[in-house]
Amino acid sequence: MEDNEIKLLTRLFQDAEIGMISIDKVIKKIEDSAIRKMFIKQYEAYDKFKERCDVLAVNSEIELKENSAMKKFKQTAMVYLSLWKDKSCRHIIEMMITGTVMGIVDTIKTRTDCGVVSPELSVLVADFQKMQEDFYEKLKKQLAKV
Repeated sequence: MEDNEIKLLTRLFQDAEIGMISIDKVIKKIEDSAIRKMFIKQYEAYDKFKERCDVLAVNSEIELKENSAMKKFKQTAMVYLSLWKDKSCRHIIEMMITGTVMGIVDTIKTRTDCGVVSPELSVLVADFQKMQEDFYEKLKKQLAKV
Protein backbone atom coordinates (compact mmCIF):
# COMPACT_ATOMS: atom_id res chain seq x y z
CA MET A 1 0.00 0.00 0.00
CA GLU A 2 1.35 3.43 -0.98
CA ASP A 3 1.89 6.22 1.57
CA ASN A 4 -1.05 8.23 0.21
CA GLU A 5 -3.32 5.19 0.60
CA ILE A 6 -2.14 4.60 4.17
CA LYS A 7 -2.84 8.26 4.94
CA LEU A 8 -6.33 8.01 3.47
CA LEU A 9 -7.19 4.75 5.21
CA THR A 10 -5.91 6.10 8.52
CA ARG A 11 -7.94 9.27 8.12
CA LEU A 12 -11.13 7.30 7.39
CA PHE A 13 -10.49 5.13 10.44
CA GLN A 14 -9.86 8.17 12.65
CA ASP A 15 -12.90 10.05 11.35
CA ALA A 16 -15.12 7.06 12.11
CA GLU A 17 -13.63 6.95 15.59
CA ILE A 18 -14.41 10.66 16.14
CA GLY A 19 -18.00 10.00 15.05
CA MET A 20 -18.25 7.20 17.61
CA ILE A 21 -16.80 9.38 20.38
CA SER A 22 -19.31 12.15 19.65
CA ILE A 23 -22.28 9.81 19.52
CA ASP A 24 -21.19 8.08 22.72
CA LYS A 25 -21.18 11.40 24.56
CA VAL A 26 -24.53 12.70 23.30
CA ILE A 27 -26.56 9.50 23.37
CA LYS A 28 -26.75 9.59 27.17
CA LYS A 29 -28.53 12.96 26.99
CA ILE A 30 -31.25 11.92 24.53
CA GLU A 31 -34.61 11.09 26.03
CA ASP A 32 -36.51 10.45 22.79
CA SER A 33 -36.30 6.71 22.10
CA ALA A 34 -36.59 7.03 18.29
CA ILE A 35 -33.74 9.51 18.14
CA ARG A 36 -31.67 7.42 20.55
CA LYS A 37 -32.17 4.39 18.29
CA MET A 38 -31.08 6.43 15.28
CA PHE A 39 -27.85 7.40 17.06
CA ILE A 40 -27.26 3.81 18.18
CA LYS A 41 -27.53 2.69 14.54
CA GLN A 42 -25.11 5.42 13.49
CA TYR A 43 -22.67 4.37 16.20
CA GLU A 44 -22.88 0.76 15.05
CA ALA A 45 -22.36 1.81 11.42
CA TYR A 46 -19.21 3.74 12.36
CA ASP A 47 -17.99 0.74 14.35
CA LYS A 48 -18.55 -1.63 11.41
CA PHE A 49 -16.79 0.82 9.13
CA LYS A 50 -13.78 0.92 11.46
CA GLU A 51 -13.71 -2.89 11.27
CA ARG A 52 -13.63 -2.70 7.46
CA CYS A 53 -10.68 -0.32 7.72
CA ASP A 54 -8.95 -2.73 10.12
CA VAL A 55 -9.45 -5.66 7.74
CA LEU A 56 -7.97 -3.71 4.83
CA ALA A 57 -5.05 -2.62 7.01
CA VAL A 58 -4.35 -6.18 8.17
CA ASN A 59 -4.57 -7.47 4.60
CA SER A 60 -2.12 -4.73 3.57
CA GLU A 61 0.15 -5.49 6.53
CA ILE A 62 -0.07 -2.01 8.01
CA GLU A 63 -1.12 -0.78 11.43
CA LEU A 64 -3.64 2.02 11.67
CA LYS A 65 -3.01 4.77 14.20
CA GLU A 66 -5.88 5.81 16.37
CA ASN A 67 -6.54 9.46 17.10
CA SER A 68 -4.16 10.92 19.63
CA ALA A 69 -5.29 11.14 23.24
CA MET A 70 -5.27 14.92 22.83
CA LYS A 71 -7.60 14.81 19.83
CA LYS A 72 -9.97 12.45 21.66
CA PHE A 73 -9.91 14.73 24.70
CA LYS A 74 -10.50 17.80 22.54
CA GLN A 75 -13.49 16.17 20.82
CA THR A 76 -14.96 15.06 24.14
CA ALA A 77 -14.45 18.52 25.66
CA MET A 78 -16.08 20.22 22.66
CA VAL A 79 -19.13 17.96 22.92
CA TYR A 80 -19.45 18.46 26.68
CA LEU A 81 -19.02 22.22 26.36
CA SER A 82 -21.75 22.36 23.74
CA LEU A 83 -24.03 20.17 25.86
CA TRP A 84 -23.35 22.32 28.91
CA LYS A 85 -24.84 25.27 27.04
CA ASP A 86 -27.88 23.39 25.72
CA LYS A 87 -28.95 19.78 26.33
CA SER A 88 -32.06 19.93 24.19
CA CYS A 89 -32.68 17.27 21.58
CA ARG A 90 -32.82 19.96 18.91
CA HIS A 91 -29.39 21.27 19.86
CA ILE A 92 -27.90 17.77 19.90
CA ILE A 93 -29.23 17.09 16.41
CA GLU A 94 -27.92 20.44 15.18
CA MET A 95 -24.52 19.66 16.68
CA MET A 96 -24.45 16.23 15.05
CA ILE A 97 -25.48 17.70 11.69
CA THR A 98 -22.55 20.10 11.90
CA GLY A 99 -20.15 17.27 12.76
CA THR A 100 -21.50 15.07 9.99
CA VAL A 101 -21.12 17.80 7.39
CA MET A 102 -17.57 18.39 8.60
CA GLY A 103 -16.95 14.66 8.16
CA ILE A 104 -18.31 14.70 4.62
CA VAL A 105 -16.14 17.69 3.69
CA ASP A 106 -13.08 16.09 5.29
CA THR A 107 -13.68 12.84 3.40
CA ILE A 108 -13.92 14.66 0.07
CA LYS A 109 -10.83 16.80 0.73
CA THR A 110 -8.71 13.90 1.98
CA ARG A 111 -9.72 11.72 -0.97
CA THR A 112 -8.86 14.48 -3.43
CA ASP A 113 -5.53 15.22 -1.73
CA CYS A 114 -4.48 11.56 -1.82
CA GLY A 115 -4.77 11.20 -5.59
CA VAL A 116 -4.96 7.80 -7.25
CA VAL A 117 -5.73 4.92 -4.89
CA SER A 118 -6.62 1.25 -5.23
CA PRO A 119 -10.12 0.30 -6.34
CA GLU A 120 -10.73 -1.34 -2.96
CA LEU A 121 -9.86 1.86 -1.10
CA SER A 122 -11.92 3.95 -3.54
CA VAL A 123 -14.95 1.81 -2.71
CA LEU A 124 -14.28 2.23 1.01
CA VAL A 125 -14.11 6.02 0.63
CA ALA A 126 -17.32 6.10 -1.41
CA ASP A 127 -19.09 3.93 1.16
CA PHE A 128 -17.94 6.18 4.02
CA GLN A 129 -19.10 9.31 2.24
CA LYS A 130 -22.45 7.70 1.39
CA MET A 131 -22.89 6.56 5.00
CA GLN A 132 -22.26 10.09 6.26
CA GLU A 133 -24.60 11.59 3.67
CA ASP A 134 -27.32 9.14 4.76
CA PHE A 135 -26.74 10.17 8.39
CA TYR A 136 -27.07 13.80 7.35
CA GLU A 137 -30.40 13.17 5.64
CA LYS A 138 -31.76 11.30 8.67
CA LEU A 139 -30.60 14.04 11.01
CA LYS A 140 -32.27 16.72 8.85
CA LYS A 141 -35.56 14.80 9.01
CA GLN A 142 -35.31 14.52 12.79
CA LEU A 143 -34.49 18.22 13.10
CA ALA A 144 -37.70 19.06 11.27
CA LYS A 145 -39.65 17.04 13.86
CA VAL A 146 -38.22 18.60 17.03
